[in-house]
Amino acid sequence: MILTTEDGVTTFGSFASNCVLTPLHAEFQTLLWAMKSSIQLDHSAVTFETGCLQLVNILEEDEEDKWPSLLAEFDEFHFIRSMFAFCSFSFIPRSLNFRADHLAKGARSRGLPFSHVNTQLPSWMAHEANFLVAS
Repeated sequence: MILTTEDGVTTFGSFASNCVLTPLHAEFQTLLWAMKSSIQLDHSAVTFETGCLQLVNILEEDEEDKWPSLLAEFDEFHFIRSMFAFCSFSFIPRSLNFRADHLAKGARSRGLPFSHVNTQLPSWMAHEANFLVAS
């Protein structure tokens, strides 16, 4: 997660879990984690961008009846979404979101469950900070 506020403050976040059924479940769980993290940071108006077009389509079309394996995620999603004054979702190709994609790959490569949210890069990524500067 890369969270940038209107005043330019950037917060970095990474999340990893070992318990997922499918890649779509992983994307949904990560979005839920990002939403909860945003609420905990007192952000009430957020646009979430994800590299998973399928997830954006599912959320925009409110297709929970077509995805019974995601019912628990949808319940949590609706609850968390109700906490925002404004909340939208859009697709952004991973090639245009290098920083967040790099954080996700780094989190996945660690091989253990964890969560990191901070204005500083995680220590395990410090040596790669030059690659994460926004263009």
